[in-house]
Amino acid sequence: MASVWQANPMAILTIHSHVACGHVGNAATVYPLQHMGHEVWPVHTVLLSHHPGHGGWHGAHISAGDVTAVLKGLKVHGVLERCAAILTGYLGAVAVGKAVLSGWNDVRAASPNAIVACDPILGDEAEGLYVPDALIAFYRDHAIPAADVIFPNRFELALLSGHDVRDITSAVVAARAIMARGPSTVIATSVPVGHELATVLVSTVGSWAVVTPRLTTPVKGAGDVFAALWVGYVLGDANTAAVALGRAVSDVHGLLERAADEALKELPLYKYSPASAVPRFAPAPLTL
Repeated sequence: MASVWQANPMAILTIHSHVACGHVGNAATVYPLQHMGHEVWPVHTVLLSHHPGHGGWHGAHISAGDVTAVLKGLKVHGVLERCAAILTGYLGAVAVGKAVLSGWNDVRAASPNAIVACDPILGDEAEGLYVPDALIAFYRDHAIPAADVIFPNRFELALLSGHDVRDITSAVVAARAIMARGPSTVIATSVPVGHELATVLVSTVGSWAVVTPRLTTPVKGAGDVFAALWVGYVLGDANTAAVALGRAVSDVHGLLERAADEALKELPLYKYSPASAVPRFAPAPLTL
């Protein structure tokens, strides 16, 4: 993967949910990637007024047939050879997942070096599982083995690996168990470290962790932004996956700090700017 990660920036296909108000799903991924200088092709899996976690939402799920039609349209349009990466987020249903996997195959046929990055959105510590149970098996048996890199939170890492994830060490063990089924890289978020949290990257060439203070804020979408930024940095001027990790974590933590300080209900994504060459939080290599 090292040579792929140093590819010239082209286009990024991001397949995710979308909200009219707030910054989750594609409403969280598209702008920062464009701000970094990437061309972005968003394909929506749901269209909602706002994140369901706020209550009282309205909108609709996009059918698997419609997702397929949009992805096939990109193929017919003749642009897939310019796709440097696919970032897949919220699916909502197994049928949509199958349509997305077919899209992955089309991209790989046209652009063999494209990175396939999958955020296996299943649930979190606060809300538990918030997708159909069938998606657990779909991710475990089909999507994850076909992906290059995945972005589970601690809850999802434990669920998909079958390992209890309590700290950095157990997160690395769980990540390696998942890597044995296909992906070359696992990046786990929200891993407990005392009163702090770690983001842990485990790859075939090494393991790193970035530890940050816990922040209290109700905003949603930090994980969506993080996955997008990591992909964007990897395709940009970051020399390694670990460098991209430090930059992406620093960017997201800055947004969360502003949200906490200003008591915001949504990520202040409109104030986003990329991290400096020397990010605030640097990854530490692990010897596990």
